[in-house]
Formats: sequence, structure tokens, C-alpha cells
Amino acid sequence: MFLLIAFIFIAFAIILVLAYYLLRSSNQLKQVKEQLKTAEIQFLKEIDLQRSLSMELFALKEAVSHNILTDVLTHLPSRGVFEDRLQLTLNQSQRYQLTFAVIFLNLDGFKVINDALGHDAGDILLKEIASRLTECIRQVDTVSRFVGDEFVFILPQLSKAETAAYVAQRVLNAVAQPIRVQEQEIYVTASIGIAIYPTDGNDAKILLKNAATALHQAKSRGRNNYQFYRSEMYAVSQRELILSNSLRSDLVYQDFTVYYQPQVNVEKKEIVCMEALLHWQHPDFGLVTFNEFSRLAENCGKIVAIEEWLLRNSIRHLVKWKSSGFTPNAIAISISSKQLENTHLVHKISNVLQEMHLSPESLVIEISETSLHAEMDQLEKMLHMLKHLGVQLSINNFGTGQLSLQHLRRLPVDSLKIDASFIQDVTVNKESGAIVKMIVALAKSLQLTVIANGVESIKQKQFLTEQGCVIMQGPLFGKPAMAQDFTSAFLKNIYS
Repeated sequence: MFLLIAFIFIAFAIILVLAYYLLRSSNQLKQVKEQLKTAEIQFLKEIDLQRSLSMELFALKEAVSHNILTDVLTHLPSRGVFEDRLQLTLNQSQRYQLTFAVIFLNLDGFKVINDALGHDAGDILLKEIASRLTECIRQVDTVSRFVGDEFVFILPQLSKAETAAYVAQRVLNAVAQPIRVQEQEIYVTASIGIAIYPTDGNDAKILLKNAATALHQAKSRGRNNYQFYRSEMYAVSQRELILSNSLRSDLVYQDFTVYYQPQVNVEKKEIVCMEALLHWQHPDFGLVTFNEFSRLAENCGKIVAIEEWLLRNSIRHLVKWKSSGFTPNAIAISISSKQLENTHLVHKISNVLQEMHLSPESLVIEISETSLHAEMDQLEKMLHMLKHLGVQLSINNFGTGQLSLQHLRRLPVDSLKIDASFIQDVTVNKESGAIVKMIVALAKSLQLTVIANGVESIKQKQFLTEQGCVIMQGPLFGKPAMAQDFTSAFLKNIYS
């Protein structure tokens, strides 16, 4: 009986042990299954991640490829594509003896718009310009944006060079149309240079360089126009490069000379003012006038400093004349639009006048009408500050700009100087005569002094006197001369 109970007990114990191990194995199996399921989920996630990365990589490759082929902003063909097409066009033109044109375009005043309205507005403008340029050309043509606001064209298979001029004018007209940016209309123009194969070069780089040279000439001729490349442009370009480099050196002041031309009251027979004209005795090119190098000085950032040099030296000459008994009432000095934007202009003029012990009314500040394109409120404020200082203000080259009568009434000017181009043929050209009469009448109605510039003959003098203009300047009364040339004999000849 005892053995039976012991056997049952042992059997029960074995069953319990087996049950324990079975239960444990079941839990382990469950854990393994869960681990396998987790691993499967992780594996699927890895596959999805790899698929996603693969798709992103493909999209990135596509984007990079697209960016290599097109400009990101305008979606025009990229520079690399343009250069490939230019070389292909060159090869085909050489093989089949064809003519094609390379056109270089640059927007006028784009930096001003970009600075005033911001880069977002500039981008909108460039996109619209790109769209307009595309509409102006044929399907076989190519237009690309090189950098910034520079665009280049290839016009292949031209029957004659004049076709490029037709396209260029179409482009100028299209660009000049107003563009709506940030709830306002923006007006912008362009300058264009054209090079023709094979006349202007048989190499891609040479054609591009010559088109850029022609563009530079278009800029120098007032912008908003196109110019064909001419071989003599290279010499002009080289000259301007040398002059620009020389202007950047402070040693340039050693080569400056101030010439003076008298303004004469023909009724009183006296010199009322001496206009200061800056000349540059360049070691390589000889005498260079301020009209030629002023734009270069403005481009390289030296115009303000140069005009301050002219101001100081001209006033010094006037003071010397007064001490020697030769007493013109005033000295006239032209200032650029850059000076009008200089917030320190009034302070600097005041300091020079005090330093030289010269009264402000002895200084006439001349501003060319063609430079009066600044924001009118800012310009008016600057001129009022100058007027408050006590200097006289004169508008030079009057009749050649676009100053409205409304704006003229707001400006505190003392005199208007009629541009010499109207005086040249005033006695033989009815239109010029009518313009001069109108300017004299306008000056009188606004109680302004009127000055005639460029008077060369007695007939011109008589015509002007009959109209009531008595202050004149020009070769009839003396060509520009250096300060030491105004001797007693010279002055006597002018007065007579």
C-alpha cells in the first residue's frame, strides 16, 4: 500500500514537472513568435524606407539633371546648354556657310529695382522678362540667362544681319512694357549688343566677347538701344578699361586740371560767373574731358571724391581772383546725380566755403536736367537744403531732359541754362528758335535767370538778346582756359 502511494506521488510530481516545462516552452514559443513578428514588421519598415530613399534619390537626380539643363529661376536653358548649342550652331554654320547672330542683353537699372523692392520683386521681374524674351524669338532660336539680369540669344540661319536688328527692336519694345510687381507698375529698359558670324568672329568665345563689347557701347550711348559690334569698339573698350584703372588710383589727382569758361552779361559787358570744367591730362591719351570720364568715375565709385576735389580747387581759384582784382560774381560747378544722393553733400560744401572764407552766394551748383531722375521728394529735399545754405542753383542742359513743369515749380532753382544743341542752329532752324523762345518765356514767368550755352556767332547773340536772354556762354566770349590764362588782355578782349 505504501509503495502504491509513493508511486502515485512520484508520478504526480513528474506530471507537474512536465507541465511546468511544457508551459515554459509554450511561453518561450510565444515570445519567439512575437519576436519573429516584430522582426517582420521591422523588416517591412526597412523595405519601405529603402523604397522611399530610392524614390527620393531618383527625384534628386532628376532635379539635379533639370537644374543642369535649365535655369532654376526662369526655366530657360542653362548656361551650359547655351554654350553647347552655340558650339553646335557654329559647327553647322561653318559646314554649310550660314550666318547667325549672338545677342547679349542686360537690363537697365535692375539693381535699383532690386535694392528698392527686394530680391523677391527682382525675381518676379526676371521671370516676366524671361517669358517676354521667349515670345520674341523663333523655335529654332535660343535664349538663356547667364547670370543676374544678363540674357544671351542665338539666332541661327539668318538670311541677313538686319534680321538680328529686327529681333533686337522687338525685344526692346517687349521689355519696355510695364510689369506689375507688388501692386505697382515697374518700368524697365534693356541694352543690347549684337555680334554676327562670321563677320565679328569665328569662335564662340570671341563672338560672346564682341557681343558684350557692343552691349557696353549701347550702355554708353544712353541705354535702351542696340548696337552692332564694330572693330573700332575694341579700341574704345580698351581705352575705357585703362581710364577706369587709372581713376582708381589716388595719383590721378596729380593729372587733373581745372579749365574755366566765362558767363557774360552782354548788356552790362561783365563776367558774372566762371564755370569750372574738369580736364584730365592722361599720360597715354592726352587731354580727356570730364564728359568722357565722368561715367567711368561713377561706375568705379570715384565720382563723389573727384567732384569734391573740383569744388575745393575751383573755390580756391575764385578766392585768388578776388584778391588780385578780377572779381567774377560766382563760380559754377556741376554735380552728378550721385552727389545729390550723398547725405553729407551740404555739410561738405559748407565746410569748404567756411575754410576758404567764401560767401555761399558766390557758388553756383549746376545740375544737369538729364540727371534729375531721382525720387522727386528726396531730390527736392536736397535742393532745399542747398538753397538754405545760401548757394545758387542752376539746371544745366535744360530742354534735353524730361523735367515736367509741375516738378520744376517745386524746385528752388535760380536759373535755367539752355542746352548748346538748341543754340547751334537757332538762327536757321525754326524749331530750335521756337524752343529757345519758349524756354526764355518760361524762365521769365517763373522769375528765373536764363543762360544761353554754346553761343558762337554774333547772329546767335543778337537773336538771344532780342528774346530777352542777356547772359551767355560760349566760344564767342572765350573758350575754356586755365585760371592763369585770364590775364588783363584776355579779360579786355572778352568785355569788348
